[in-house]
Amino acid sequence: ISDVEHRELLPQEVYDIFLRDFVNLAAPLALGKAVFAETADGVSADVSLHVDSRREIVSVTGNGRLDAVSNALKIFTGLDFTLESYTQHALEGRSSSRAASYIGITYNGKAYWGTGIDEDISRSSQKALCSAVNRLLLEKRAAK
Repeated sequence: ISDVEHRELLPQEVYDIFLRDFVNLAAPLALGKAVFAETADGVSADVSLHVDSRREIVSVTGNGRLDAVSNALKIFTGLDFTLESYTQHALEGRSSSRAASYIGITYNGKAYWGTGIDEDISRSSQKALCSAVNRLLLEKRAAK
């Protein structure tokens, strides 16, 4: 954006762009409710997903909650991406703090990043993954 506009961006502008382009992206793909159950081999989940007018509950398993949601997203979108990077931290210093999660995925050799912020640490990582997948989907739509 700085290169296109031929100017240095102010810190608040950078932050606003970060929020707009990377945090809790829910379009075109929206992650609805996910119901998890612990199993002997990990986690089973029913994950509600919708894009445009298509809504579906995808039943999956995974080695944990994030892996289960990742598997649901792969099935729903048909995209075989790889989760490459995952980082998480608290935004405040209290037990009621919101969590910020940062996820990087790769698809066809290209990296896509997303961030999730939520009061629930598990949900923040799910939102980050959905944000990364949405960045991928938006790029694919723009290329058409």
